[in-house]
Amino acid sequence: MTAINPAKLKIQCVELSELYSDPEQFIQQLHELFDFYAVRVRKNRVTGTILLLQSYQVSPPVMRALELELIDLLNTQPSRGLILIDALWEQKWVETRDLAVSLLGSIPPINPDSILKRIKSWISSCESDVIRSTLTTRGVSRLSKENPELVLNFLHELTSSPTKGNCQAVLFGLVPFASDHDFDNLPRLFKLLDNILLVEEKGLVKEILVLLKALIKRSEQESLYFLERQLSTASKPRIFRVIRQILPSFSDQNQAVLKKALKRQNA
Repeated sequence: MTAINPAKLKIQCVELSELYSDPEQFIQQLHELFDFYAVRVRKNRVTGTILLLQSYQVSPPVMRALELELIDLLNTQPSRGLILIDALWEQKWVETRDLAVSLLGSIPPINPDSILKRIKSWISSCESDVIRSTLTTRGVSRLSKENPELVLNFLHELTSSPTKGNCQAVLFGLVPFASDHDFDNLPRLFKLLDNILLVEEKGLVKEILVLLKALIKRSEQESLYFLERQLSTASKPRIFRVIRQILPSFSDQNQAVLKKALKRQNA
């Protein structure tokens, strides 16, 4: 990987931004930039296996510098931004899709439906857990701040078609809300999690645990009550695995309550 020279990187990003209104030329030079900063061993950064999408494995500072250079253009020319975003997504590379999602999450939500329509379509065609995560987090970051209810309604719509990909995307998307101490409608989050736990076993234990840990930090008692109810209603045996693994996140007293509830269910 080429060492990053901040001044040189700034010039490269400025030159790219000048092609904002010409997606074809932008993408051509973008690949040259990524190739310049590429790690030559192109592997999945999550599992180490070869991706269906190729990856340059460029470092985060390169991606951040490029995104920062495009922010002003997104704000002043959002319609052209959407054209560029669509072109970036069509490229079958981790970095181009990652950039497309980040730009979509930063674009002014003048027409929120156009943003959510893309998110929904891309989730259905997405092969990467990493990008599926960014779709319902960074991909809706600005919209979540300006209209959180709209994003929550969108996540609820995804649970009405509970494929594994949709359920995973919803779980990813709920974590920022659960972690935001300014967001106080926790019952809404528990309801969406309930929708996912009710459906037939689809795994996703790791994603469920991440969300539950965030919810427990916000309200341990509400989380305890929620999980006690889930023992009667949620798909089994997944709920048993989830509760056993989440036990250490609770106080000793509440761990005892959940252990008793588990024992009753298994009696």
